[in-house]
Parts: sequence; C-alpha cells; structure tokens
Amino acid sequence: MSIRKKPEQAVTLLLARLDKAREQALSNKVHQSNLSSKFDDFKKELNSMRDVFPDMKRWEKTITDQFCALEQELDHDIFKHPEMESEVEEKLDAMTSGIRNLMKSIPKVDVGISRLRAISFKPRDDDHQKAFCPAPEWVDLGVENGILESEAMLSFFGSFHCLSGSPQAKMCSLCLSVFPLNSIIQKKPLIYWWIGEGLVMKSPSKTAEEVGEQVFRELVDEGFISPSSENKSTSVSSFVIDPWIHRMLILKAWENKLFDFSSEWTPCNGKRRAFLYQGNYENEEEDLKMVFNVNEKYVGKKPEWLSKLRKVEVLQMGRWQNSVTHHIEVEDQSLFNTLGSQKHLKYLSLRGISRIETLPNSISKLISLQILDLRACHNLEKLPPTISRLKNLTHLDVSHCYLLESMPKGLEQLLALQVIKGFVIGKADKNSCRISDLAGLLKLRKLSIRVEDTQQDDQLGSLDPFPALRILTISWGNVSSAKPTKLDLSHVRLTKLDLRCVPFESAPDWLSPSNLPSDLTKLYIEGGRLKSLDTQFWKVKYLRFKYLPHLNEVERENYKRLDKSDCYEFCPDKTSTTGTAA
Repeated sequence: MSIRKKPEQAVTLLLARLDKAREQALSNKVHQSNLSSKFDDFKKELNSMRDVFPDMKRWEKTITDQFCALEQELDHDIFKHPEMESEVEEKLDAMTSGIRNLMKSIPKVDVGISRLRAISFKPRDDDHQKAFCPAPEWVDLGVENGILESEAMLSFFGSFHCLSGSPQAKMCSLCLSVFPLNSIIQKKPLIYWWIGEGLVMKSPSKTAEEVGEQVFRELVDEGFISPSSENKSTSVSSFVIDPWIHRMLILKAWENKLFDFSSEWTPCNGKRRAFLYQGNYENEEEDLKMVFNVNEKYVGKKPEWLSKLRKVEVLQMGRWQNSVTHHIEVEDQSLFNTLGSQKHLKYLSLRGISRIETLPNSISKLISLQILDLRACHNLEKLPPTISRLKNLTHLDVSHCYLLESMPKGLEQLLALQVIKGFVIGKADKNSCRISDLAGLLKLRKLSIRVEDTQQDDQLGSLDPFPALRILTISWGNVSSAKPTKLDLSHVRLTKLDLRCVPFESAPDWLSPSNLPSDLTKLYIEGGRLKSLDTQFWKVKYLRFKYLPHLNEVERENYKRLDKSDCYEFCPDKTSTTGTAA
C-alpha cells in the first residue's frame, strides 16, 4: 500500500521498512561485508531529511511521490533473497543516489535552519564591536530557542530562503529590521532607500521604482509585512511588521553582517551605515554609505559632520513614520550649506523636517542625486534655480510644501525626471516654470499639481505632450469658486486620475466618461464643491468619492447603484463611509 502521508511521517515509515528489509537481506550473513554499511548510508540520508520537511510545504506533493516510489523499491522481492547480495547493493546504490538528487532539488532551507540552531545567539567570530544576544531572562528560561525552533518560525525561514527575487528580495527584506518594533512605516521612503543603496535597479522593461514596488508586493504576499490599520485603500501605502517576523529579520540581518544590533535589538553604527537616535547623533566614520534617522528629532547639531561624508549614498534624515505628528526640525540651517561635497549621494530625504526655508545653491553639486524628497517641509518657500543641474534626478517630491509659491525655471532641463509631486501653479513670472515648459520630459510617469492661482490654471491644457504620463493628481488650494478648468485628457494614456478639493460646482466636460482616457482604471474625487456629476457611469475599475457634502441626493443614489464589479467608495462627510475603498 502506498504511503500517502506527510513527508515527515513518510520518513518514519520508510525507516521501519528499511529495518525490515535489512533484517531480511542480512539474515544469513556471518560476514556482512559492505552491505550493512550501505544500509547505514541510506538510513543516514533519510534521517538527514527529517528537519527539512516542515519548511518544504510547497514541495510536499513531489516529495511524497518520490517516497512512494522508494517504498515500492523497498518492497522489491530482491531484498527477500540474501544470496542476491550484488543486486541488493546495486539497488541500494541507486536508491541512495535518488535520495541525494532529491535533496539537491530542494532549496537549501535546511542550511539556514541548521546554522540557526548551531549558532543560537552566540556572538559571531568577527571584528564586530557588539555581540548580539537576547534578554538574559529568556535565555535562562529557554524561551528563545523554543520559539526559534517552532514550526511557525522554521516556516518563516523557509519563506525567507524561497523569496523569488533572491538575493534582491532577501536584502530588501532585511532592511525592515532597522525600524523600531510596532512602527507604522511609509512605503515610499523604504523603496527610495532600496533604490539609493542599489538594492533595486531598473530593468529593460521597468523603472527602479517599479521593480521596488514588485519586491514590496512580494513581501506583502509572503507575509513579511501587513497593511497598517490606517491604510484604507487596496494600494498599500503604510505597513507594519509582526513582532516575531521583525525579530527573525534582525537575526538574519545580523547573521549576514548587514547590520549590527544591540542587546535591546536596535541597530548599531558600523563602518558603512550609521543610525541617528536621540542623544546619539553623529558617527566618527567618514566612509559611511548610509545614514538613517531612526528617531532623532533635532538634526544639524554639528553641521561640520555632514561635510565629512564624501562617500555617502543614502541620507534618510527625514520622516519615515506614517504619522504626521512625528516632529523633526533642523537646529542649525547651516547644516545644508555643506551639501555638495557628497558626490555619490543618490537619495536625500528631508521629508517632514521643519524650519527648512530654502536649499543652498551648492545642491547643484550633488551630481549623482536621483531622489530628492522634500515632502511636507512646511517652511520651504523656494527651490534654488541651480536645481536644474541635477541631471540624474528621477524623483522630485515637494508635495505638502504649502509655502512654495512657484517652481524654478530650469526644471524642464532635468530630462531624467520620472516623478514630480507638488508642482505648483501659482505666482507667474519670468523665473517660474510652467507646465508647458515640461514638454521635453519624455520619461515623466507621475505628475501631481497644486493649483494656487486659478487665473493660471489654463496651464493644465498643456498636458498632451507627455507620452509616458500614467498617473495625474490635481489639487486646488485655497481658491475661490471658479469656472471649470479647461482640460483635455483624451489623448493622455492615464491609468489613474486623482482630483482633490475641486473648486467648481458643476462637473466639466472633460470629466464625462466619453472624454476620459480609454486606459483609465482609477478615478478618485476627494473633497470640494461639486454638486452634480455626469449621470453616465464611468468605465473604470476603481471609483472613489470622498468628502463631497454638496453632492445632491439624486447623484448619491445614482452612484450607490453602481455595478458590483466596480470598486466604489462614497464618503459624504468625515464621519461616514460606504462601499469599498479602491
């Protein structure tokens, strides 16, 4: 009868049958020659697989089928005839070889597990400054090893070794270990960090950000991270890490010498990477590749420190936390006067840092800079015109910088730009950049616009020349009621259109279903004075309305009867929501 059992049970049954076959084959042997050792070899190979099976669920059927075949081999009549020693030896050699080939076909999850069990939490034999160990009381109770050897934790290590983007996805997952326990983390700063360190890079068909998004989705699918409760849409923008997954990632990051950790499980400064904490700001190393602000609220205590970092590639000085209440401010604005000596810097984040009013002209010397994240720098009033010299810049984020009145002339010279967030249509003068000036940005994929002067919103009619544009966001600032903006999107291959704080009461013609891009799959309208919309239903996959208190009851009822295939959210005020978020 065939063994249709779990693989670990199959090993036990096979060992019992092997003992029976051995007894029969050696029953008349006074001198067992090397036949006995061959049985021992086969038994040893079977035993070596015991600890592997809990992590091999995805290969369970294949393995079980292989063991069924081996079972049939052990039932062979040849083992019942002791006189056929040479044939038995040949059969055992073939079966042992089959077991070894089966082991080779399985990813080396057992290696990681055996290393984990072997090293436990003993310090590495290297030149690292601090040993990595759990809380002493856990060691005394044996709790740590018990959890580490549990089936759930071994399953996690199996998932880690089987990440399909190996080693790329593995390295990206280990970056999660530096965040404090139970943090709510924004997705974008994480992906920007990956890009800055070169952990994700563009492919022939995808940008570096798209590759990063793909790795991020894989980490969600594999259970490494989960959408936070604050994340209300199907597109994950913030996430959390399960405490035990976090612990395991710390162990793996330490084991692979990516980061050092203290006994409190916090990342320590090393030769390549430094972490900023309250009360522990600067690092004496000058060859750092990355500086990451974990929870320091006051940056710039010693401005000269930044000027020494001539090899740094990632400066994550700003906010990565999802909460806008997390405060960071610059103590000494002369800190940024030293920007320019960092010739290798690829990613600079000043996100959410207060008291930054402008950036120095020396920023033009950051010749390798790809990502400049200034989101929510609420005191930022002006961008320097020398920003036009950042020829490698692909991402510029000045969204939520509400004191910024215009964009500097010269922005149109940054031909590598793929993403612009927070482009301001406001005060117009000869030194301001207009939407029409950006016509040469053939790689521009995402564009978000903030309209502060409705007298200038005719600039929106200049969106046709962007062949790569797929995502467009338009928000209106504190403007008075206005006539519908003139806009033609029919020739733009948008997949997502997001309109916020719409200042007009009647929907413009360009918002009717027949005039929208045929590729459009997401349409979001959030806030504003709209009272009526086209009675036709848009042919989009995701449709979301939020904070439209003036929309009349007839319109509300119309959109409540949307086809079930549509993903629909209608939120007439800030206290009620119906439908499904998109």
